[in-house]
Amino acid sequence: MQVPFVTTVCFADRDGMTVHLQYGVAAPTEREARSELERRLINQEIYNYSISEIRRATSSEAESLNLPEGSIILLN
Repeated sequence: MQVPFVTTVCFADRDGMTVHLQYGVAAPTEREARSELERRLINQEIYNYSISEIRRATSSEAESLNLPEGSIILLN
């Protein structure tokens, strides 16, 4: 069963400023959510990043995200 996770990714933009982006990830486990997010970041040629947080979405977040299985969406 897939559950929604909220993740925060940090990386430096072209000007050296730190950018924090949140993604919603549907995955069976936290580990699989991390792996899928990393795979997609690498496919977009984003290499110098860190995942600062991965947590299960709250029930209200999960309801509003309504993520299809295997999906990732940018939240901010």
